[in-house]
Amino acid sequence: MDVVLRPINDRFFHEQVLPFLARAMGDATGALESLLETLGDGQARMLCERMLATAVPGGLGSVDTDPWSDLVDRLAFLPWKEGPAGWEVGTQHAGYADAWDEALHLSLMLEEPHYPYWDSKGAREVRDGFRFRPLADMGLASLLAGHWDPFPEFPPDRVFVTQGRGEYFPTERFAFADWAWRPARAVAHWQVNLPRKLERLIAREQERMKLPSLPEKDEVLGYWLGKLPQPPPLTVAFSGLGPRAASWIRELGALTTHIRQAAMAKQGLAALVTKGSTVRI
Repeated sequence: MDVVLRPINDRFFHEQVLPFLARAMGDATGALESLLETLGDGQARMLCERMLATAVPGGLGSVDTDPWSDLVDRLAFLPWKEGPAGWEVGTQHAGYADAWDEALHLSLMLEEPHYPYWDSKGAREVRDGFRFRPLADMGLASLLAGHWDPFPEFPPDRVFVTQGRGEYFPTERFAFADWAWRPARAVAHWQVNLPRKLERLIAREQERMKLPSLPEKDEVLGYWLGKLPQPPPLTVAFSGLGPRAASWIRELGALTTHIRQAAMAKQGLAALVTKGSTVRI
């Protein structure tokens, strides 16, 4: 698994995670002490107390790196809910996981009208550039590449990294890292625009194939939009997808399902490139 996409509690991320990380850049001890007051989760509290026992005054360099990474991973990528003793981890649901390159390929097909998905070399060059300078306003593709929107009050690549990618330019309001998130309002916006983008993708492929119609169009769209449980057997494979058309249609359906479910639950989404992924540079 090279990239993981998980739903997150929008309020918890806004009210607890973002302020905690911003304060920790210059005052890690104060940030940990403040966070402790709000947590009812035993594992997260143990990690905070472990770091406080050895911390010295200062920012992130003043705390142990291993428990810090474990704590941020827990805060940013697990489903949190309010309990009697404070914020605690709720019921975990299956997230999305796939090869990072594959997920980027599918998301760029969805988001970028001019992405040359039919050209293996050209598409690879676009993805390679996108990884190290993800563009804004590319929806799901921007999230999977680590672009931050809204712009954070801290450098996200200093919080933790897995691939060593990251930039933080306050004057340009531009930041990206090996992890990123989107608030619930952005996910809801994606869900509203999904039908239009999916129809655009199919229309683009129909034009490329120079066909008056695609026999499976309605069934493929129905699957991508959650109206059908399974994709149809393809009598006309999308030429841009080649022999892997069926698997790519299924994987794009998995991605759109996660957007739809998060939007319906009024949740945000967080993405993380895992330590095991490799990228050709």
